Amino acid sequence: MRKAAIFTALAGVLLALVTYIASEIGLMDVRTFFKLGFIGLAMMILAAAYFLFSSLREMTRETDFFRRIL
Repeated sequence: MRKAAIFTALAGVLLALVTYIASEIGLMDVRTFFKLGFIGLAMMILAAAYFLFSSLREMTRETDFFRRIL
């Protein structure tokens, strides 16, 4: 699953960069720019959220602090 999250993050960054470059050159209009840019941003946010939650889950498994509280 981590490989899929890394791929999603990289694809999001690549999509955002390609969208920006194509917009600067004049290959696409503003509406398409925002649509593809938003999709790339969403992909990056989803991958970051996955890594955040997976690291929190691993941290709670390793510490006894949460086991004593819960």
